[in-house]
Amino acid sequence: MSDEVMKTASQPLLARAMLAARLELLAAAEMRRFAETACSVDPRSGAEWLSVAGGIAAYLAADSPVNQALGLGMSGPVGEADLERLEGFYLDHGVRPVVSICPLADSTLLAGLSARGWTADGFENVLVRALDAGEKFPPPFSDTVEIREVRTEKDRDLWILAAATGFSWPLPPLDAQLNLGAIVVRRPGTRLFLAFLEGRVAGTAELMVEGPTAWLSADSTLPRFRGRGVQRALQAHRLVLGAESGCDLAVSEAAPGSGSQRNMERAGFRVVYTRVDMVLAAPSPASQ
Repeated sequence: MSDEVMKTASQPLLARAMLAARLELLAAAEMRRFAETACSVDPRSGAEWLSVAGGIAAYLAADSPVNQALGLGMSGPVGEADLERLEGFYLDHGVRPVVSICPLADSTLLAGLSARGWTADGFENVLVRALDAGEKFPPPFSDTVEIREVRTEKDRDLWILAAATGFSWPLPPLDAQLNLGAIVVRRPGTRLFLAFLEGRVAGTAELMVEGPTAWLSADSTLPRFRGRGVQRALQAHRLVLGAESGCDLAVSEAAPGSGSQRNMERAGFRVVYTRVDMVLAAPSPASQ
């Protein structure tokens, strides 16, 4: 196990600057992959990415929920010129600038954003779980959940619709979610999974293995199947795959206090830090 992950009897995982930098670097690379894949899916989309302040700012489409910057300030101080470039990137696309900040980022990032009129708009927990080779995982909450890896175009279409439905509920699937799903299913290096109950699609999940890190994401359960162990089965399945791939760490993200966070904690995940979403409510004088 790497030195970045420290086990103790009372606290399984402790955050360290090196661990946070490792995770934020992966998250930033994911933003770049989103933009690159969006361009390959639709070259006319205008999707692009910007490398700034050690992180990545991504733009996919005017209504995309993935228009945000990640990983900034993890490699050193962030200057005024960096923030001007960040703001200009999004304002030139006609969308509100958003950056998700790791609390272990250089303090100049938060100070600089605050001085330019950025405000906090939300939070996201980053959770991790150590993985050991040969680890035995408890059986899933329900043995009636069938999990199938996505391999065909039909499965991809099912995954897109199920994920959009799960994330958009109680609203019908939103175009922005459906469009994002079409990008997700074509990102290189990702493995997608569908869960079935009673012969029907019940949930979705995603696994990205990057070196020694297994990244779990896109956990979605259709409303009629919630509370029946779908997410827990999908999590256990991906943890097994991550351990078999030689990963020493599994990572996921969740809204604070959400059902997804509770399911992750049942699977052994613990919060290591909480990102703060910062937005520019109005263009600062320096960016006009």
